Amino acid sequence: MTVEQQQIELPTGISMHIAEQGDGPAVVFVHGFPELWYSWRHQLPALAAAGLRAIAPDMRGYGRTSAPPNVEDYAHRLVCDDLVALLDALSLEQAVFVGHDWGGAIVWAMALHHPERVRAVAGINTPYRGQPPAPMLEMVKGRPGVWDYQFYFQEPGVAEAELEADPERTMSLLLRSSDPADRIDALQGTLSVRERGGMLVGLPERPSRSIMLSAEDLAVFVEAFRATGFRGPLNWYRNDRRNWEWGEESKEARITCPALMVTAGKDPVLTPKLSEGMERVIPQLQRGHIEACGHWTQQERPDELNRILLDWLAGLPPA
Repeated sequence: MTVEQQQIELPTGISMHIAEQGDGPAVVFVHGFPELWYSWRHQLPALAAAGLRAIAPDMRGYGRTSAPPNVEDYAHRLVCDDLVALLDALSLEQAVFVGHDWGGAIVWAMALHHPERVRAVAGINTPYRGQPPAPMLEMVKGRPGVWDYQFYFQEPGVAEAELEADPERTMSLLLRSSDPADRIDALQGTLSVRERGGMLVGLPERPSRSIMLSAEDLAVFVEAFRATGFRGPLNWYRNDRRNWEWGEESKEARITCPALMVTAGKDPVLTPKLSEGMERVIPQLQRGHIEACGHWTQQERPDELNRILLDWLAGLPPA
Protein backbone atom coordinates (compact mmCIF):
# COMPACT_ATOMS: atom_id res chain seq x y z
CA MET A 1 0.00 0.00 0.00
CA THR A 2 1.61 3.22 -1.15
CA VAL A 3 1.11 6.87 -0.31
CA GLU A 4 -1.08 8.56 -2.89
CA GLN A 5 -0.68 12.27 -3.53
CA GLN A 6 -2.97 14.73 -5.25
CA GLN A 7 -3.70 18.42 -5.69
CA ILE A 8 -7.19 19.62 -4.72
CA GLU A 9 -8.65 22.99 -5.69
CA LEU A 10 -10.63 24.32 -2.73
CA PRO A 11 -13.37 26.97 -2.81
CA THR A 12 -11.33 28.91 -0.25
CA GLY A 13 -9.00 29.85 -3.13
CA ILE A 14 -6.31 27.43 -2.01
CA SER A 15 -4.83 24.65 -4.11
CA MET A 16 -4.05 22.06 -1.46
CA HIS A 17 -1.58 19.23 -1.83
CA ILE A 18 -2.43 16.13 0.20
CA ALA A 19 -0.93 12.72 0.79
CA GLU A 20 -3.06 9.81 1.90
CA GLN A 21 -2.85 6.12 2.55
CA GLY A 22 -5.38 3.46 3.43
CA ASP A 23 -9.16 3.04 3.47
CA GLY A 24 -11.65 3.31 6.29
CA PRO A 25 -12.58 6.02 8.81
CA ALA A 26 -10.67 9.21 8.04
CA VAL A 27 -7.89 10.70 10.16
CA VAL A 28 -6.50 14.08 9.08
CA PHE A 29 -2.99 14.99 10.23
CA VAL A 30 -2.14 18.71 10.51
CA HIS A 31 1.53 19.73 10.69
CA GLY A 32 3.17 22.79 12.23
CA PHE A 33 6.23 25.01 11.67
CA PRO A 34 8.42 24.50 9.72
CA GLU A 35 7.14 21.18 8.45
CA LEU A 36 5.21 19.45 5.66
CA TRP A 37 2.79 16.59 5.17
CA TYR A 38 5.99 14.54 5.14
CA SER A 39 6.37 15.04 8.89
CA TRP A 40 3.63 12.39 9.24
CA ARG A 41 5.39 9.84 6.98
CA HIS A 42 5.63 7.34 9.86
CA GLN A 43 1.98 7.69 10.87
CA LEU A 44 0.31 7.22 7.47
CA PRO A 45 1.36 3.59 6.91
CA ALA A 46 0.73 2.62 10.53
CA LEU A 47 -2.85 3.88 10.41
CA ALA A 48 -3.45 2.44 6.96
CA ALA A 49 -2.36 -0.97 8.22
CA ALA A 50 -4.92 -0.61 11.02
CA GLY A 51 -7.78 -0.09 8.58
CA LEU A 52 -7.91 3.70 8.62
CA ARG A 53 -7.67 6.36 5.93
CA ALA A 54 -4.78 8.64 6.88
CA ILE A 55 -4.72 12.05 5.17
CA ALA A 56 -1.91 14.60 5.54
CA PRO A 57 -2.06 17.95 3.74
CA ASP A 58 0.59 20.55 3.20
CA MET A 59 -1.05 23.43 5.05
CA ARG A 60 -1.50 26.84 3.40
CA GLY A 61 1.87 28.48 2.83
CA TYR A 62 3.76 25.17 2.83
CA GLY A 63 5.11 22.78 0.23
CA ARG A 64 2.90 22.34 -2.82
CA THR A 65 -0.11 24.09 -1.25
CA SER A 66 -0.87 27.70 -2.20
CA ALA A 67 0.89 30.48 -0.32
CA PRO A 68 -1.33 33.59 -0.43
CA PRO A 69 0.53 36.90 -0.10
CA ASN A 70 -0.98 38.69 2.90
CA VAL A 71 -0.38 38.21 6.62
CA GLU A 72 -4.11 38.06 7.32
CA ASP A 73 -4.44 35.16 4.86
CA TYR A 74 -2.97 32.90 7.56
CA ALA A 75 -5.48 33.55 10.33
CA HIS A 76 -6.73 30.36 11.98
CA ARG A 77 -10.29 31.02 10.82
CA LEU A 78 -9.16 30.70 7.21
CA VAL A 79 -6.93 27.70 7.87
CA CYS A 80 -9.88 25.90 9.43
CA ASP A 81 -12.01 26.87 6.43
CA ASP A 82 -9.45 25.04 4.28
CA LEU A 83 -9.89 21.88 6.32
CA VAL A 84 -13.68 22.04 6.17
CA ALA A 85 -13.43 22.51 2.40
CA LEU A 86 -11.03 19.57 2.21
CA LEU A 87 -13.56 17.32 3.95
CA ASP A 88 -16.20 18.48 1.49
CA ALA A 89 -13.91 17.82 -1.48
CA LEU A 90 -13.25 14.29 -0.21
CA SER A 91 -16.97 13.71 0.53
CA LEU A 92 -16.29 13.24 4.23
CA GLU A 93 -18.88 14.26 6.79
CA GLN A 94 -16.40 13.96 9.64
CA ALA A 95 -12.81 13.04 10.42
CA VAL A 96 -10.56 12.57 13.39
CA PHE A 97 -8.10 15.48 13.47
CA VAL A 98 -4.57 15.08 14.82
CA GLY A 99 -2.32 18.15 15.02
CA HIS A 100 1.21 19.01 16.13
CA ASP A 101 2.70 22.43 16.94
CA TRP A 102 0.59 25.03 15.02
CA GLY A 103 -1.36 22.07 13.71
CA GLY A 104 -2.35 21.32 17.30
CA ALA A 105 -3.79 24.81 17.70
CA ILE A 106 -5.72 24.29 14.46
CA VAL A 107 -7.29 20.96 15.42
CA TRP A 108 -8.44 22.32 18.79
CA ALA A 109 -9.96 25.27 16.89
CA MET A 110 -11.69 22.86 14.53
CA ALA A 111 -13.28 21.08 17.51
CA LEU A 112 -14.47 24.42 18.91
CA HIS A 113 -15.67 26.15 15.75
CA HIS A 114 -16.65 23.21 13.52
CA PRO A 115 -17.64 20.49 16.03
CA GLU A 116 -20.03 18.84 13.59
CA ARG A 117 -17.07 17.95 11.32
CA VAL A 118 -14.80 16.60 14.07
CA ARG A 119 -15.31 13.01 15.18
CA ALA A 120 -12.44 13.22 17.67
CA VAL A 121 -9.36 15.39 18.16
CA ALA A 122 -5.76 14.87 19.29
CA GLY A 123 -3.09 17.40 20.13
CA ILE A 124 0.55 16.33 19.90
CA ASN A 125 2.65 18.55 22.23
CA THR A 126 0.21 21.47 21.76
CA PRO A 127 -2.37 21.87 24.57
CA TYR A 128 -5.67 23.74 24.76
CA ARG A 129 -6.71 25.11 28.15
CA GLY A 130 -9.46 27.48 27.10
CA GLN A 131 -9.55 31.00 25.71
CA PRO A 132 -6.86 33.18 27.34
CA PRO A 133 -7.78 36.63 28.72
CA ALA A 134 -5.68 38.38 26.04
CA PRO A 135 -3.57 37.52 22.98
CA MET A 136 -0.60 35.40 24.02
CA LEU A 137 2.09 37.82 22.83
CA GLU A 138 0.49 40.65 24.76
CA MET A 139 0.43 38.51 27.89
CA VAL A 140 4.14 37.61 27.76
CA LYS A 141 5.46 40.86 26.30
CA GLY A 142 7.22 41.92 29.51
CA ARG A 143 8.85 38.53 30.10
CA PRO A 144 8.89 36.62 26.81
CA GLY A 145 11.22 33.83 27.92
CA VAL A 146 11.05 30.91 25.48
CA TRP A 147 8.50 32.82 23.40
CA ASP A 148 11.01 35.49 22.36
CA TYR A 149 11.39 33.91 18.93
CA GLN A 150 7.75 34.74 18.19
CA PHE A 151 8.44 38.44 18.72
CA TYR A 152 11.41 38.11 16.37
CA PHE A 153 9.10 36.57 13.78
CA GLN A 154 6.68 39.52 13.80
CA GLU A 155 8.45 41.94 11.42
CA PRO A 156 7.92 40.72 7.83
CA GLY A 157 11.15 40.05 6.03
CA VAL A 158 13.50 39.82 9.02
CA ALA A 159 13.26 36.13 9.91
CA GLU A 160 12.68 35.29 6.24
CA ALA A 161 16.11 36.68 5.37
CA GLU A 162 17.84 34.63 8.05
CA LEU A 163 16.04 31.33 7.48
CA GLU A 164 16.19 31.53 3.67
CA ALA A 165 19.92 32.35 3.52
CA ASP A 166 20.81 28.64 3.74
CA PRO A 167 17.77 26.33 3.89
CA GLU A 168 19.93 23.24 4.48
CA ARG A 169 21.54 24.82 7.56
CA THR A 170 18.17 26.13 8.75
CA MET A 171 16.39 22.79 8.56
CA SER A 172 19.39 20.90 9.96
CA LEU A 173 19.38 23.18 13.01
CA LEU A 174 15.63 23.30 13.58
CA LEU A 175 14.69 19.64 13.07
CA ARG A 176 16.63 17.97 15.88
CA SER A 177 15.81 15.28 18.41
CA SER A 178 16.28 15.38 22.19
CA ASP A 179 18.84 12.56 22.10
CA PRO A 180 22.15 13.72 23.67
CA ALA A 181 23.94 12.53 20.54
CA ASP A 182 21.90 15.02 18.55
CA ARG A 183 21.92 17.92 20.94
CA ILE A 184 22.20 21.48 19.81
CA ASP A 185 20.74 23.58 22.62
CA ALA A 186 17.11 23.85 21.57
CA LEU A 187 16.40 26.50 24.19
CA GLN A 188 19.03 28.72 22.62
CA GLY A 189 16.84 28.71 19.54
CA THR A 190 13.95 30.43 21.32
CA LEU A 191 15.44 32.42 24.22
CA SER A 192 16.79 35.97 23.70
CA VAL A 193 16.49 35.71 19.93
CA ARG A 194 16.14 39.47 19.44
CA GLU A 195 19.10 40.19 21.71
CA ARG A 196 21.28 37.73 19.76
CA GLY A 197 20.10 39.16 16.45
CA GLY A 198 18.59 36.01 15.02
CA MET A 199 17.16 32.55 15.59
CA LEU A 200 20.26 30.71 14.39
CA VAL A 201 22.97 33.11 15.58
CA GLY A 202 25.69 31.31 17.54
CA LEU A 203 24.75 27.87 16.23
CA PRO A 204 27.05 25.79 14.00
CA GLU A 205 27.52 26.92 10.42
CA ARG A 206 27.66 23.32 9.17
CA PRO A 207 25.56 21.29 11.59
CA SER A 208 25.35 17.54 11.38
CA ARG A 209 22.10 15.97 10.25
CA SER A 210 19.77 14.94 13.06
CA ILE A 211 19.78 11.25 13.91
CA MET A 212 15.98 11.21 13.51
CA LEU A 213 16.28 12.06 9.79
CA SER A 214 17.77 10.13 6.91
CA ALA A 215 19.62 12.08 4.24
CA GLU A 216 16.57 11.61 2.04
CA ASP A 217 14.24 12.95 4.76
CA LEU A 218 16.33 16.08 5.24
CA ALA A 219 16.47 16.64 1.50
CA VAL A 220 12.65 16.63 1.26
CA PHE A 221 12.41 19.50 3.76
CA VAL A 222 15.35 21.43 2.34
CA GLU A 223 14.11 21.25 -1.23
CA ALA A 224 10.59 22.27 -0.23
CA PHE A 225 11.66 25.36 1.71
CA ARG A 226 14.28 26.28 -0.86
CA ALA A 227 11.42 26.40 -3.39
CA THR A 228 8.83 28.24 -1.27
CA GLY A 229 10.81 30.27 1.24
CA PHE A 230 9.48 30.94 4.73
CA ARG A 231 7.13 33.91 4.23
CA GLY A 232 3.90 31.88 4.34
CA PRO A 233 4.93 29.75 7.34
CA LEU A 234 6.10 32.80 9.30
CA ASN A 235 2.84 34.60 8.58
CA TRP A 236 1.12 32.05 10.81
CA TYR A 237 2.86 33.79 13.75
CA ARG A 238 1.63 37.25 12.72
CA ASN A 239 -2.05 36.69 13.46
CA ASP A 240 -1.96 36.47 17.24
CA ARG A 241 -4.63 39.11 17.84
CA ARG A 242 -6.84 37.96 14.95
CA ASN A 243 -6.76 34.39 16.25
CA TRP A 244 -7.55 35.53 19.78
CA GLU A 245 -10.48 37.63 18.55
CA TRP A 246 -11.87 34.60 16.73
CA GLY A 247 -11.44 32.58 19.90
CA GLU A 248 -13.57 35.11 21.75
CA GLU A 249 -16.53 33.89 19.68
CA SER A 250 -16.32 30.47 21.37
CA LYS A 251 -14.73 31.37 24.70
CA GLU A 252 -17.53 29.76 26.71
CA ALA A 253 -17.49 26.55 24.66
CA ARG A 254 -16.03 23.24 25.72
CA ILE A 255 -14.61 20.55 23.47
CA THR A 256 -17.07 17.72 23.98
CA CYS A 257 -15.88 15.12 21.45
CA PRO A 258 -13.39 12.40 22.42
CA ALA A 259 -9.94 13.95 22.74
CA LEU A 260 -6.33 12.98 23.31
CA MET A 261 -3.36 15.02 24.54
CA VAL A 262 0.13 13.60 23.98
CA THR A 263 2.91 15.35 25.87
CA ALA A 264 6.67 15.05 25.34
CA GLY A 265 8.98 15.22 28.34
CA LYS A 266 11.87 16.99 26.59
CA ASP A 267 10.00 19.62 24.57
CA PRO A 268 11.65 22.86 25.70
CA VAL A 269 8.78 25.14 24.62
CA LEU A 270 5.53 23.13 24.64
CA THR A 271 6.25 21.54 27.99
CA PRO A 272 3.96 18.96 29.63
CA LYS A 273 3.20 21.52 32.36
CA LEU A 274 1.37 23.68 29.81
CA SER A 275 -1.22 20.92 29.46
CA GLU A 276 -2.27 21.00 33.11
CA GLY A 277 -5.96 21.72 33.60
CA MET A 278 -7.11 20.76 30.11
CA GLU A 279 -9.81 18.51 31.55
CA ARG A 280 -11.69 21.61 32.70
CA VAL A 281 -12.60 22.46 29.09
CA ILE A 282 -12.22 18.99 27.52
CA PRO A 283 -14.23 16.55 29.63
CA GLN A 284 -13.52 13.47 27.47
CA LEU A 285 -9.75 14.02 27.44
CA GLN A 286 -7.40 11.06 27.52
CA ARG A 287 -3.65 11.41 27.83
CA GLY A 288 -0.47 9.91 26.50
CA HIS A 289 3.10 10.83 27.40
CA ILE A 290 6.52 10.10 25.90
CA GLU A 291 9.21 11.14 28.34
CA ALA A 292 12.34 10.74 26.21
CA CYS A 293 11.09 12.93 23.39
CA GLY A 294 11.56 16.51 22.26
CA HIS A 295 9.43 18.76 20.09
CA TRP A 296 9.28 16.74 16.86
CA THR A 297 7.36 13.85 18.40
CA GLN A 298 5.98 12.19 15.28
CA GLN A 299 9.47 12.06 13.78
CA GLU A 300 11.59 11.45 16.91
CA ARG A 301 9.46 8.75 18.53
CA PRO A 302 7.16 7.51 15.75
CA ASP A 303 6.65 4.00 17.11
CA GLU A 304 5.66 5.20 20.58
CA LEU A 305 3.34 7.85 19.16
CA ASN A 306 1.76 5.37 16.76
CA ARG A 307 0.99 2.99 19.61
CA ILE A 308 -0.65 5.77 21.63
CA LEU A 309 -2.68 6.96 18.64
CA LEU A 310 -3.79 3.51 17.54
CA ASP A 311 -4.86 2.49 21.06
CA TRP A 312 -6.89 5.70 21.39
CA LEU A 313 -8.40 5.41 17.90
CA ALA A 314 -9.40 1.80 18.55
CA GLY A 315 -11.39 2.92 21.59
CA LEU A 316 -13.43 5.58 19.81
CA PRO A 317 -17.16 5.10 19.23
CA PRO A 318 -17.90 3.75 15.74
CA ALA A 319 -17.71 6.30 12.94
